[in-house]
Amino acid sequence: MTSRLTLLIAAVCVAWAPTTPAQTARTAATAPASAATARNELARRPDERRSEQATLVELFNRPVELGFSYEATHERRNNFDLDATEQRGRDVTDHEVKLDARWRAGDQTTLFVQAVGLADRRKPLLGGASQRRHSFERGQTWVLVEGIGGLPLSVQAGRIALIDRRSWWWDDDLDAVRLSYTAADATSWRVDTGLARELLKVSSAEKGIAPDLKGVTRWFGHATSQWAPDHSLEGFWLAADDRSGAPAPGALFDEGAEDRSDARLAWLGLRASGQWRLDAGHRLSYRADAAYVYGRDTVTPFSESGSGQLVAATGSPRRVRGHAWDVGAQWRFPGDARPTLSLGLASGSGGADTDAQDRNFRQTGLQENKGRMSGVKRWRFYGEVLDPELSNLRVASAGFGLRLFGNNSAEMVFHHYRQQVASTRLAGSRLSESPLGVYRDIGSELDLLFALREWRHLELTVKLGRFQPGSAFAEDRRDPAHSVEVGATLNF
Repeated sequence: MTSRLTLLIAAVCVAWAPTTPAQTARTAATAPASAATARNELARRPDERRSEQATLVELFNRPVELGFSYEATHERRNNFDLDATEQRGRDVTDHEVKLDARWRAGDQTTLFVQAVGLADRRKPLLGGASQRRHSFERGQTWVLVEGIGGLPLSVQAGRIALIDRRSWWWDDDLDAVRLSYTAADATSWRVDTGLARELLKVSSAEKGIAPDLKGVTRWFGHATSQWAPDHSLEGFWLAADDRSGAPAPGALFDEGAEDRSDARLAWLGLRASGQWRLDAGHRLSYRADAAYVYGRDTVTPFSESGSGQLVAATGSPRRVRGHAWDVGAQWRFPGDARPTLSLGLASGSGGADTDAQDRNFRQTGLQENKGRMSGVKRWRFYGEVLDPELSNLRVASAGFGLRLFGNNSAEMVFHHYRQQVASTRLAGSRLSESPLGVYRDIGSELDLLFALREWRHLELTVKLGRFQPGSAFAEDRRDPAHSVEVGATLNF
């Protein structure tokens, strides 16, 4: 009851937030200068958008952009096992520091290096020892050569960022080589494609390359076309070929070192998005994603041996066939607060696994499923608490958001989840409890997000989420799960 009351009070406060003249001025200052500028932004990859806050120095009479960011989040996770009698909640605190340098080494050559430091602490709410971890990661480190042969062609090699605007396909760093071709009219069309394969371990906390990434070669691609003002069509493709080989039956592995899947899969997809600017300041925007995955996967079951290690059994190869789609629309009303109503529906195919075929859609494994809705900050658009993968699942969403004083926002989103086929597996879920596999109603979730970007170098966020389990879970595992997260980011 307390959680529901908190969410209700916060929503009412957001709805009655006043509008000030300063808000109008700041809104105008942050709006795109023209439709052409907006179209040009769509034609660029997210990783190409440069920080406006970098510190400039010179090296050999050429500019070097130095960047620094620090992000801290504190999240209280309560009842993620859906059993309120046990009270197994915990506090999770994460810290991330990034240092980077971008050097324009020549008229056509750019170098970029980045170092990442991570620390986290997990503390049970009712007794128990805290768990602390510290690690360093190699971040993006690449060289970019542009204008090859006098053409609008560039090549980028090293550890690069693979990002799409909605993170529905990918949002990850990979060891890769990427070619990019941009039409002379940068707002018309562009193609990016490349090959990726992990060469070294990423984190100091790892013993080597992660088992599920070792031996995997990826061919990825993205094409985008601005076919009309404010409207774009995009194509995506990814082929992942795992040549690591299935474990030999009887082989022993330490926990975390096993490779359960040896897959050769391909994804194909399309995205359409755009907006119409209507009379009296109204705007209607839309988006639609569709994807298909196919290939083969050899799944190896493991059991625990007497020594505590995992022993591999004989793997079983299966055909993989799956599809998914995600559509949404937003109506932005006139006014300084930009009140925006959002609706969305997403579906990933599902089916009973057999020895011969798996019809459950699976995302690429590189996705983050994060994006901006109507506010100034990205968040998990399938739910902050549940955060599932779009596999054997249908997600219906409705949201409302406001801009407060230009660079701040408040949003509220409701989600309802239902499996396509009743299953004990809920892919990607943050919960520690699994469905029974008898009923399909997973449940519903209500999220609130408050984001403040009123200062040049500082961002503040508050997220509140409440997941109410449905009949898919056992009767004694239907207590709601809660999450409260506070975050701060410094950028220089």
